[in-house]
Amino acid sequence: MPAATLEINLNQVHHPLEERLKLYNKFAGQLEQLLLSLYQAGMDVPINITGTSSQIDAFTRALAGEKRYLDSYLKHGLTDTRTLGSRHKLGGAVKKFETETGLRWPFKN
Repeated sequence: MPAATLEINLNQVHHPLEERLKLYNKFAGQLEQLLLSLYQAGMDVPINITGTSSQIDAFTRALAGEKRYLDSYLKHGLTDTRTLGSRHKLGGAVKKFETETGLRWPFKN
């Protein structure tokens, strides 16, 4: 049975605040599902991303940065210089994503 297609809309800034909060919670859940699928062999998640080309580019860079950081953390540990470097690069990608979309990156602490 094929998985349901994830519909991610990066143009949520212009909605009323209450609706934006609901959309943000949905976005955070979708992103969590997408990240988990990157770690589960053989699990494809069809995805449809709506937004400007710069928003989509910022999203894919932040998502790839998140995966690289997690990979480095799992392989080398939290205090390794490679992990810290990945975290620094992720921070830049997240900042670009937040600037482009007006959305907060869900995994930012």
